[in-house]
Amino acid sequence: MPRRLHSAMALLVVFATLVAGPASALTVGFLAGVGGLGDQSFNDMLYAGLGKAQKIYKFRLIFEEIDSRQQSHALGMQRLIDRGADVVFANGANFIPLVDRYAVRFPEKRFVVSDGVAISRPNVTSIVFQAHEGSFLAGALAAWMTLSGKVGFIGGVDTLPVKQFLQGFQEGVGYADATVALMVEFVTTGDDFTGFSNPGKGARLASAMYAGGVDIIFAVAGLTGNGVIRTAQKMGKYVIGVDADQDHMAKGYVLTSMMKRLDRAAFLEVTRIVQGEFRPGTTDYNLSNGGVSLSPMRYTRQLIPDKVLEQLKATESEIIAGRIRVTDVLAVDERPKSDAGQ
Repeated sequence: MPRRLHSAMALLVVFATLVAGPASALTVGFLAGVGGLGDQSFNDMLYAGLGKAQKIYKFRLIFEEIDSRQQSHALGMQRLIDRGADVVFANGANFIPLVDRYAVRFPEKRFVVSDGVAISRPNVTSIVFQAHEGSFLAGALAAWMTLSGKVGFIGGVDTLPVKQFLQGFQEGVGYADATVALMVEFVTTGDDFTGFSNPGKGARLASAMYAGGVDIIFAVAGLTGNGVIRTAQKMGKYVIGVDADQDHMAKGYVLTSMMKRLDRAAFLEVTRIVQGEFRPGTTDYNLSNGGVSLSPMRYTRQLIPDKVLEQLKATESEIIAGRIRVTDVLAVDERPKSDAGQ
């Protein structure tokens, strides 16, 4: 090989390394939301995706847990930066203001926010889940399966991301059976995010709701939802899990789980970063690209009539085809998008 060509190829290799960087030299930080790791839901799901990517790409993976206080959020983010994080996954829309501040302070770092649309920055990407689509299916299933004619919704905190689930669920219930009543409770409101980490209160709210005649509850509450699941099993009622496949947590009592595939999203976002294809802007994950879905219902499928399963499948196809339009309370016009399926 001529020396000039060899030198040119060497320069190309160096340039590629500077742009993408070897995966082994990358440090990925995870800023867990309230409830932390071990919630078997929102945080565990995203961390599982990062863990899968870490096994393949061999980068360094670090994490920080926080409590509900804003100063704790900032301390957690700063610790990740101090520990050398090149990329930070901030799990939750409540981190958006914090990410914006740090993205400006550290333009060489990259930030990924889940569950909300961050301010447009060249080093920030937002992962947005069309949870209203999957929640519509959960609502339709609940309406078709209720015996009492009453279903419930327990949200961890009264926030827009939680209301996105609620709106889809409510519309699904109405679509399947407009005579079914829906009871709604939120654990906390405002800036009090302890509603995502209080399984005891979740259990108490669920007990009261079941005692009032509700026989199926959709729990969108992180770690708090675990208390709802335990109560459903104790009282012999149905519950619908969220974020992860929670069906195993009370076999035969978790009717289904509305899965928000944070694991898939995290894996794909890390892959793009490793390959030097970081995309600022917003990436949507929905029913059509597998970003949201109901669980396989391994422990309850045999309890659901075939006609209901057929209706559920047909309804999903109608949503994907755009013939059923589910309201998205998080919709933001003219926000930058990329296609999660590409």
